[in-house]
Amino acid sequence: MATAWEFIGFVCRTISTFNQLVDTVTSEAVLFVLLAPLWLNAFDYIVFGRMIYYYIPDKKIAGIKAEKIATIFVLMDILAFIIQVAGGVMSENGGNSLITIGLNLYSGGVALQQIFILCFISLIIIFHRKMLRGEVVQGRHDWKRLLYPLYATLLLITLRIIYRIIEFANGGLAVLNDNEVFIYILDATPMLFGMVIWNIWHPGRTLVGPDSEPPKVLSRRVIKSNARRAIRREEHEARKERRAAVKGSPSSIIMYRSDGTN
Repeated sequence: MATAWEFIGFVCRTISTFNQLVDTVTSEAVLFVLLAPLWLNAFDYIVFGRMIYYYIPDKKIAGIKAEKIATIFVLMDILAFIIQVAGGVMSENGGNSLITIGLNLYSGGVALQQIFILCFISLIIIFHRKMLRGEVVQGRHDWKRLLYPLYATLLLITLRIIYRIIEFANGGLAVLNDNEVFIYILDATPMLFGMVIWNIWHPGRTLVGPDSEPPKVLSRRVIKSNARRAIRREEHEARKERRAAVKGSPSSIIMYRSDGTN
């Protein structure tokens, strides 16, 4: 999704240059380019959740289950996404005062995204320390293949966030707005490298086997339901065995004869 949005954004940007006096797809170009990194960010969150499930024996970090890591941070990402969309739309479709408000709102959404990334990095550091101490599932020592790409992509996203915050300083009148080369060096290039990194060190080549991803919610429900049925079945069989044992015991035979029914 990040690649697709970035590609669509720059295609729209190219189309808009053919007739710069008419606002054809300029707004779409800006929005797609501004929001594409959020998809890369969400991918990092999902990969880390699967790494916790795959490498850590108790499948949790800092008391948070692996299945919930991605959910928590993706929801945070969605919040930052909504704020940035609102700011981006206002900055592209409003008067001067509304444009300033939109740029400030977008900058706030980007800053919020970076705060979430810093919280996320703190969990990655805890994970890294666990791996260095050998607190890893036996036989799974290839965690560096994913950890370092994770660090790298988060660093690239942070570089891009810093650029965007500086670009939109002072209501979008910063020097970075006057020279288009900066958007290619400080926005497009970090995103390109981030996508290339995950294509080279794709998680699917490292996280393999039954623990490669947490069970789906539906799967967990099915597992729990099957477990409950198995327990009820075992309890039923145990009750039948107890009844059979009681009927066949000597004491039951004596009681049977003492009633005079034999």
